Amino acid sequence: MVRVSLIVVAALLLSLSAALAADTLVNVYVGGRQVNFSPQARVRNGVTYAPLRASAEAVGAHVEWNASARTATICTEDRCVPIRQNQGIMVGSSMLIPVRLMSEALGREVTWDANASAVRIK
Repeated sequence: MVRVSLIVVAALLLSLSAALAADTLVNVYVGGRQVNFSPQARVRNGVTYAPLRASAEAVGAHVEWNASARTATICTEDRCVPIRQNQGIMVGSSMLIPVRLMSEALGREVTWDANASAVRIK
């Protein structure tokens, strides 16, 4: 009986942890215009992630990838921000990076619109 109870408790804990780890899909707006990403932007563990190249290009930046350092350098005309691969997450074969980290490092203002489940980048 104790063994069955332990198995049930373990199964419930696994179900709960899986539910807490699930991504929440969100919208991203840059300068008031919605940007559609593939894969879609998402919140995981309180951090909003969007595809590396598409999110950089959406804010007017370009990306250079250094495979040996496993680092992307995202640059605008006046500043650059390095993003290491371990700072992002992989969804399929796409690397998603923290939207706030990139945007604020490039001098953009980032806000969260809870009513719309959206990130707004100015």
